[in-house]
Amino acid sequence: MYSNQYSNEAYDYPPNIRESFTDLGRSISEKVTLLSHAASPAEATAALTAAPATKPQPKTLNHAIARASLAGSQLLQHAAPVGDSPEDPLAAALEKYALAEEKVGEARLAQDHQIQSRFLAGWTTTMNTNIQFASKARRNVETARLALDATKTAKRAQLQARGMNPDDESALSEEARAEIEAKEDEFVSQVEEAQSVMKNVSHRVNPCKVLANVFPRFWTRLNHCEIWQT
Repeated sequence: MYSNQYSNEAYDYPPNIRESFTDLGRSISEKVTLLSHAASPAEATAALTAAPATKPQPKTLNHAIARASLAGSQLLQHAAPVGDSPEDPLAAALEKYALAEEKVGEARLAQDHQIQSRFLAGWTTTMNTNIQFASKARRNVETARLALDATKTAKRAQLQARGMNPDDESALSEEARAEIEAKEDEFVSQVEEAQSVMKNVSHRVNPCKVLANVFPRFWTRLNHCEIWQT
């Protein structure tokens, strides 16, 4: 499901093995330090489950560009001769670009958080609830069908045991016919109920409707856009 990408911070940033090993080494070092000061099993357990002391760097493309730009700016500044020479314009531009990219990255993270909390959470809850109802209705149909088939098989076996044609329904007793008809009615009822539930699922599990409920003002403006009127 494409909406799952918003729960993955690095969906626009290719995996970086070097950064992964750096973060892993930092985490292991912190755990070893905490464990070395643990004086009891409880403290050791707390050390293993403790949150990292330093927040890992955001894994977004914009933050990665910001880090690279800032590193380039600092490298140019250190390479410049010491004295009263003016600041390297490229170093200054890279620093400003790094700050801009970091702001864009933070805005993207904030946007992803709002998408998850204000849209996907409600949509997922609605979808899962309705799908559970649909799954239950489907199981009821299967159960009713199995009960109908079992009843028919049992009645045919009784006819065969009496030396009669098991496929001759006219040979069935009134009681047997009534039992089979009751199972058929139950099966038809469960099928109709399942169809109604499925239609309800297809109607309610609709991202546009959830979007309209979560952002009604935005949805009203969107409906008045000329693009939707053509």
